[in-house]
Amino acid sequence: MSNTSKVDPFRKLLKWAIVLLVLLALFLTAYVLMDKYQQGERDRIAQRISEENQQIIEENNRARAEQQAQLDAGEVKTWPEPRAEGWDVLDLSDFPVNGVREQAVTRAELLKGGLLLVNRWHPMPGDFTLVEGDIKSIGIETNYRVPVENANVRLMDNVITALDKLIADAKEDGQEYFIAREGYRDAATQLANWEKEVARHTARYSGDALIERARERVSYPGTSDYHTALSVNMDVYNRNDSVLNQTKFQKSNQAAWLNEHGWKYGFVFRFPVQGYPAMDTVDKSYKTGINLQMDTYRYVGVPHAAAMQVLGFSLEEYIDHLIAHPHIAVYEDGVLRYEIYRLPGGSTDTTISLPARAVDYLASTDNMDGIIVAAIY
Repeated sequence: MSNTSKVDPFRKLLKWAIVLLVLLALFLTAYVLMDKYQQGERDRIAQRISEENQQIIEENNRARAEQQAQLDAGEVKTWPEPRAEGWDVLDLSDFPVNGVREQAVTRAELLKGGLLLVNRWHPMPGDFTLVEGDIKSIGIETNYRVPVENANVRLMDNVITALDKLIADAKEDGQEYFIAREGYRDAATQLANWEKEVARHTARYSGDALIERARERVSYPGTSDYHTALSVNMDVYNRNDSVLNQTKFQKSNQAAWLNEHGWKYGFVFRFPVQGYPAMDTVDKSYKTGINLQMDTYRYVGVPHAAAMQVLGFSLEEYIDHLIAHPHIAVYEDGVLRYEIYRLPGGSTDTTISLPARAVDYLASTDNMDGIIVAAIY
């Protein structure tokens, strides 16, 4: 007779069921705790933003009270006068924003607003996934009115609309045969580029020196401006014109047109370096972190492009300027076109205050705990 006892299959199944129930209970407990923690973090962030916004409101109220006191005392303090001709940018930081209309803005809208700063010091925000669905093929979206390297060249949908208008107007003005070589670059592509660049230097460098060497030509994954889907690399191409195809972009008439008119459509040259794109270009690599001759144009929106054009600023310089001078006005021929101001917050859906006469607006996160609003007149 065998001494081997038979295992009751029902008891074995019951044991496994109990184990699975215990694991499920542990998982559910962990999920609930994590959800509560994340909710607590969201609540704390919302509370901080609410307090900061309240501080802004109180400061504006104090400024208005001071203005009213000056009016009552017969001391009228008015905005400075702009130039009568041409474009001008005035610093209004001593004046409150007379916002009277509340406007709800979503985090997604802020991410697409144009001023999301991504560079070696400011990596991509973790919630950029909110707007990844709005990154589209330039060629498909424009029915290839905008020539592209291939259908995989993509940008944010609002940027494609602006680029489509730019290309159409350039053609009407006698400049065609632009081509978009590269747009949005995902994390996997950037990582592959980075690893390839690192491999080129591993024989001579290591550690921090290797990273710095690789960064001379390739941005560390998560810190490339191309991740934003707001920048596009431009060139010229005509299959029937081999001379044009061999011309460096900045030597072409198309580049001259784009550099002169691009800001009117919301585009600025992203990485100015000494003598590039023009001989008199002042080096901005110490601010952008990029010291390469790249034909990259960044969409920032028309109001900001106009201000940057007048001030001669790179994107980094412009945001630094708004941190130091959080209220400016942009005039054309003495007429107010844009009122631009920076508020704290922007990490969640929020509400902004707009001046009564504003007919439209742009709102953007700057990826530096700020919302930059452009009231359009």
